[in-house]
Amino acid sequence: MRIGFLVAIFAGGFAASLGAPAAHAERKTAAGGKTQIVAKAGGREITLSDLRIEMGRIGLSPADPNAERAALESLINRTLLAKAARGADLHRKPEAMARMYAAQDQALADYYLALASQPVEPTRQEVDDFIRQNPPLFASRKTYQFSVLTLESKNFDEKSLTPLFDREADFKRLSDILDKAGARYSIAEGAQSGAAFPAPIREQLSKYGERDNIVLKGVADTQIMKITEVRAEPTSASEWPPLARRMLQDAAAAERAENLLARLRKDAAIAYYRPTAAPKIAAAQEAK
Repeated sequence: MRIGFLVAIFAGGFAASLGAPAAHAERKTAAGGKTQIVAKAGGREITLSDLRIEMGRIGLSPADPNAERAALESLINRTLLAKAARGADLHRKPEAMARMYAAQDQALADYYLALASQPVEPTRQEVDDFIRQNPPLFASRKTYQFSVLTLESKNFDEKSLTPLFDREADFKRLSDILDKAGARYSIAEGAQSGAAFPAPIREQLSKYGERDNIVLKGVADTQIMKITEVRAEPTSASEWPPLARRMLQDAAAAERAENLLARLRKDAAIAYYRPTAAPKIAAAQEAK
């Protein structure tokens, strides 16, 4: 049986959709629920634009029927808590002021990065090529049934434990050994589309079948994902171009964001004065 080892660190993308399109003035009544003022809290009017910005800030999709309610609840809570904090003069305290400045900078940085990393629209040829080059996402998409054993990484010894699960149909042999050793672990069952995994795992899964394993080695925990069933996941070809377009744009936005940050860091005069906080390379050079 095949077994793949991957470091279980998959950083979240830079794609940040602020979801705040310019709101057009509407001459509609509050009774119809279409007014620009969607609520009032603590003497503050909350507008539709505020609502949309909040949805983007907390990562809610406009397609989610509960997104507006969740965003409004978040806005009301923040508005009331902020008013109470100002009433207690917390906004004048040095720590609070530092937090507010940091939050303001973070919001501005996120907005700038979202605007600066917007990719160009992929051509139809690029979309078609992406679909053809990635059959696990489209024509050959599959759903995988997994048995997942999670244990502390300090207890995972590749050489001694791999023979206990590599060719097995389940984790019985491995769990027996872990039980005798008194090691903490858990086993869960689940199914997932191969298209939902990050590219490194997705690429391995496309080559794997039942009883094959993927090991995700993290700092604290290690997960052993054993494939127990593979079945075809039918999709409509009409769904492929929009999905391919979105994936191409997400990848391009992430690349543009990464390149932008690399350029800004290169052009900036960055000095490190605390070795424990500095990048290891910079700390090593400083020590010479």
